[in-house]
Amino acid sequence: MEIGFISLGCAKNRVDTEIMMALVRKSEHKLTNSIENADLVVINTCGFINAAKEEAIDQIINTGQRKEEGKLRYIIAAGCLAQRYGQELLDELPEIDGLVGISTYHDLLTVIDQVTAGQRPACIKPAPAEFIERGERVLSTPAGSAYIKITEGCDNHCTYCAIPLIRGPLRSNPEAEIIKEAENLALRGIKELVILGQDTALYGRDLGMKNGLPSLLKQLNQIEGIEWIRLMYLHPAHINQAIIEGVAENNKVIPYLDIPVQHAASAILKRMNRGHDLEHLYALFDGLKTEVRDLVLRTTVMTGFPGETERDFRQLADFVSSIRFDWLGCFAYSSEEGTAAALWPDQIPEEIKQERMNQIMKIQRKITRQKNISRLGQTLPILITGQKSRNLYTGRGYYQAPEVDGITIVKTPQKLSKGEFVPVRLKGVRLYDMIGELALEE
Repeated sequence: MEIGFISLGCAKNRVDTEIMMALVRKSEHKLTNSIENADLVVINTCGFINAAKEEAIDQIINTGQRKEEGKLRYIIAAGCLAQRYGQELLDELPEIDGLVGISTYHDLLTVIDQVTAGQRPACIKPAPAEFIERGERVLSTPAGSAYIKITEGCDNHCTYCAIPLIRGPLRSNPEAEIIKEAENLALRGIKELVILGQDTALYGRDLGMKNGLPSLLKQLNQIEGIEWIRLMYLHPAHINQAIIEGVAENNKVIPYLDIPVQHAASAILKRMNRGHDLEHLYALFDGLKTEVRDLVLRTTVMTGFPGETERDFRQLADFVSSIRFDWLGCFAYSSEEGTAAALWPDQIPEEIKQERMNQIMKIQRKITRQKNISRLGQTLPILITGQKSRNLYTGRGYYQAPEVDGITIVKTPQKLSKGEFVPVRLKGVRLYDMIGELALEE
């Protein structure tokens, strides 16, 4: 039977999808990249906010139409939406033939057997106490780059967030396991490791490690073949001096940090249970800019959190204007069942949330363009990830994370290899993207 995969949501979900793909490839079934050719499709869903849930349900319904047309036999829903709603999802969506939860995808082959035998299984279990979400992977990222998940679950209990309810408590993958996986990726030609977790700054705390992330970075820095180590999802309350030094002192840890702040007004941060105030954020970013050369910053913020006043919003807008993040994602607050904030009476009207979000993005678009313009004239190593046409390649500089930031377009008549670094002189800016030419030609 041919089995295809659709991965929705975050990069952490993609790692889970890659593990499930490897399980299928090692089985008697055939893994296919073409959904059109698949007999069975596994949809790895996101269930984090309403927009993500709607996307997942739409994808299930649209894929279900292929079943009605006789082009597809089975659909299995996996991941966060399956974990969160379980049997209810099976009852509501007749398109689905089976479910696999967040930490049970090692049971995928059993679920496939049950589905093909005419059952409608819901393989959903409570989150495990330790990190078990590991295994061989079929890499689905562009050449040269791979995600590596160092933690699963979260202990932060922010009042807006359902992740601890869905994914369970923080559990760290032991250092030796991560090093083994990273070494294996290096042998497969991977040059860039993109470090993932719900809160990577807390890596190792559940294992009794005081400075788990700095220790891990030091080990990863020594792996032959790895050239870039990129840190994502660092909670600002948990970035200590040891982490800052780990970024500054390990030459392969690139000066790019993804630090989702969510908000800047102290009153809102307190209601969110973020564990710090506005003063802490200014001190943190001032320190980072002083200690880490050529630092590129990404963040995520939300507008319309319950009780957000016009003054709170102005503090957020002023903060974004002041810190000048290179990249910023903004979303309107989504009320999530099971979270504390969903029960509060002072919810903000949807149109105000959206208007405030638009204002933040208007500020940020200008900043990102100015940041990109400031790079013009520099010659920097670019990791080639694809080819658009005979003389046009796509790639990323250290200042661009995969999937969430812009790309760098490289013009050259020379043949470039995907997954390799080339020196590129940056000559133009197009929206969020950079345009450059191979520096060797000058």
